[in-house]
Amino acid sequence: MPGVGERFLSAIISTVASSLNLEEVLDSVVRLLSDASAVHACFVYLLDRDGERLDLYAASEPYAHLVGQIVLTRGQGLAWWALEQGEPAFIRENALEDPRFHYVPELEEERFQSFVSVPLLGRRGDPIGVISLHTEAPREFTEAEADFLSSSASLVAGAIENARLYEQMGQRVRELEHLTELGEEIAAAETLEELGPLAVRRALDLLGASGVHLYLTELDGERLFLGWSAPREAEAPNEIGLSELGGELGRRGRRARVSVSLVAGGELLGAIVAEGTSELDLARAVANQVAVAVKKIEAIERLAEKNVIKDFFQQLAGGTVLGDVNARAERLAVDLDAPHVVLAAVPANDALERALARLAPHSVFDRQDNSSRALLRIPVAGLKSLVEAVQRIQTDVAPEVAIGISNPCEGAASFAAGFGEAAHALLGTSVLRTRPRVLTYDDLGVYKYLLRMSLDAGSRDRHREAIALLADYDEAHQTSLVRTLEEFLARRGTISATAGALYIHPNTLRQRLRRVMELTGLDLRREDWLMVEIAVKLAALERALHGGANMSGAGRM
Repeated sequence: MPGVGERFLSAIISTVASSLNLEEVLDSVVRLLSDASAVHACFVYLLDRDGERLDLYAASEPYAHLVGQIVLTRGQGLAWWALEQGEPAFIRENALEDPRFHYVPELEEERFQSFVSVPLLGRRGDPIGVISLHTEAPREFTEAEADFLSSSASLVAGAIENARLYEQMGQRVRELEHLTELGEEIAAAETLEELGPLAVRRALDLLGASGVHLYLTELDGERLFLGWSAPREAEAPNEIGLSELGGELGRRGRRARVSVSLVAGGELLGAIVAEGTSELDLARAVANQVAVAVKKIEAIERLAEKNVIKDFFQQLAGGTVLGDVNARAERLAVDLDAPHVVLAAVPANDALERALARLAPHSVFDRQDNSSRALLRIPVAGLKSLVEAVQRIQTDVAPEVAIGISNPCEGAASFAAGFGEAAHALLGTSVLRTRPRVLTYDDLGVYKYLLRMSLDAGSRDRHREAIALLADYDEAHQTSLVRTLEEFLARRGTISATAGALYIHPNTLRQRLRRVMELTGLDLRREDWLMVEIAVKLAALERALHGGANMSGAGRM
């Protein structure tokens, strides 16, 4: 057969070089091998992507209609034996009695006596598939025929690799085109309601999946909630934990499954879960584009909501803002007729706001420079329980933050006073002798009235002016004469108690008091101590009001 073999090899070479269409090449090869080997049936099986089965890709007549329907799972038949051994396998006669034989009824294999299976191996020796030939009569294949089949298999294997490479390149080009289109459509989406259906529909086509589900995180980010699915009737859990996602590439039953997290700026935003596909790299590309779009939309929505909240707070505080306060309240899901308190905090703290949001649902927050303010819904348990919970949160989460809380507010008209009360309570945290970190407006005591006096810059009083001079002296000389006077008055002029509170010797205290009287012109033996004490408190309030941008910013709320 040397001359015939060379002629057919030449024909096979021409065939595999003439086209990159795998189906055309294999159909031609099947016909050529059938003629060259004088066999009654010729089949080409290719290994699937998972390497667990051989699928029929080409067949001579009258079996061509079975292409795509015949499958040999791992270990079945002479074809698998040849592929696993990496060498041709022959059955001369009585094939049904050979232990390597696997009967396939559709191929009418009871008609055939002799079988040959030749492995298709890639350039690196990796298995690609098998060529199988059947004859009706017993047959002994010669060494020349075996060499011809091996040479043919090598040519076919190369053609298959080239065709697959071409197909992969074409697929990548199509994928890039689809990804570009996806990116353009996603970039145009302005809301999550627009983005979600678009993303799952596009991903379904791009990944060749049977179902795609888009999950988004909420609140603490520990659980994912189903947003959209494609097709709509595709079934998926409405809620899953992060641990339930599993690995990026896995299986659910017999179906492949990919699950890819949506991450942008280091923040977990959700996940895409696709059923019936193993296109992990492509799923990651889709997830990256969707994550950026989700982040963009959320940022825009947060900015819009912040502007709404800022205008809403300004309206409630008595400022002039166009628009209806009740319409803004409805948009923010705030019931102004339900009891709330106004909370003011310095400095602003993200962890504190998150904890307060969990404590009092349906609350709203706003940032103003380095301060924050909030409307906290009073729970059924009452104001006292809310204040105690705020105190615990401040201690545990943000001990450096000072917090002022207003009296309860009900009805839109009551909130203007509430914002002023919260600002006053916040100022109180810096002037009260006990320096509390969380203070309610009622806890201010007499300072509720002194604050109003301190804000009246036009009033004149000799006691107030004298203490102001003393405060200036303290600041210039790094002394603490105002503090000394405050403690002396608080302890009703008792030398020993005042010296103990200040951790100084009684004689040192007497020297300081003499210096106070020299600087202020006040005779503490004859002055009305109540008036002096009020002047001291007013001086402390004025320092708090004008001492720093953060606190003064909070005072303007």
